[in-house]
Amino acid sequence: MRRLLAVARKETLHLLRDPRSLAAALVLPVGLLLLYGYAVNFDLEEVPFAVVDLDDTKSSRRLIEAVDSVHGFILLDHYYDADIAHELFARDAAMAVIVVDRGFEQKLKSGQEAPVQVIIDGSNSSLASTAATYCQATVEQAGRRLIRDEALSKGIPISLLEPAIDVRPRVLYNPDLKTQVFLVPGLIGVILMLMAALLTSGVVVREKERGSFELLAASPVSPRELIVGKLLPYLVLATLDVVFVVVAGRIFFGVELQGSPLLLLGVSVVFVGSALALGLLFSCIMPTQQLAMLLSFLATAMPTMLLSGFAFPVRNMPWILQQVAMILPATHYIAMMRAIILKGVGMDIIWRPFLAMCAITLVLVVASVRRFSKTL
Repeated sequence: MRRLLAVARKETLHLLRDPRSLAAALVLPVGLLLLYGYAVNFDLEEVPFAVVDLDDTKSSRRLIEAVDSVHGFILLDHYYDADIAHELFARDAAMAVIVVDRGFEQKLKSGQEAPVQVIIDGSNSSLASTAATYCQATVEQAGRRLIRDEALSKGIPISLLEPAIDVRPRVLYNPDLKTQVFLVPGLIGVILMLMAALLTSGVVVREKERGSFELLAASPVSPRELIVGKLLPYLVLATLDVVFVVVAGRIFFGVELQGSPLLLLGVSVVFVGSALALGLLFSCIMPTQQLAMLLSFLATAMPTMLLSGFAFPVRNMPWILQQVAMILPATHYIAMMRAIILKGVGMDIIWRPFLAMCAITLVLVVASVRRFSKTL
């Protein structure tokens, strides 16, 4: 027992003398709890919707006002063509478009079914089914109010005016609401982020561990040339991986590319560059290859899975986590991948997230160059 306690005392002293390990052991569980607790949110808290009111009558306006008054429903604007749904969904501006057809008020007052179409963005299957059910129930409830008010104004039983509103949901981009269609474009971003960062996380520190760093330090190659030169082979390799995973998604899951292959490849090259630069940055600042790989995994796995919008909508997260999500290259890449693969959009729609990702990539590459030193 004396020897056992002596060993325990020795390890306790080592632990107390290593404040980083001690802080990680104490802070990490609480941090993970808070991260998962706030980031993982399946609730549908906001439903931004647009309206195409082709009837433009008192009844149709009252219907829209009733829907807009429901907590969580946010009316964006009124339009005059149902095709606007494609543009709004491509920009992720709306989750639903409510279309009130001509003759709505006339059919409502005559006791006929008054059709109302609810168009849902199905690219996010985890929210689309909930949004469709929520919108349908909300429109039907608003319709019942109109029927009740109409019956009271005429002094007739409500039953004589039923049925009220025939709500017809329509889901775009993923009509069957298959989970794979939603997950595959996001999985491409998650896989590339993890793989690319791990590939370059040991590039520089490995040279130091093998004793070959002295040759690099004595060479006339500048730090900028050395960093870019080490990135290029991995960039080509990761770009090939993009092609492989897109083809695999088509073959095994039936997820077809609706947009431009060249646009997808160009966006992917920039994203892979950011992931490679992040791994290279860790390789420059960590003393061992194992620590660099561990830091790369921790810095990419959990943030990409939880905060990038891969599984949980960014708009459902607290404000501070939304800001953190905006500095992750995977957040912008996954949004663009879903837009290109599922919706077939062009650069005119995704230029904002593309510029944001370019800026993040540039910052990471510059940081890697500045942190790299040829001195021993």
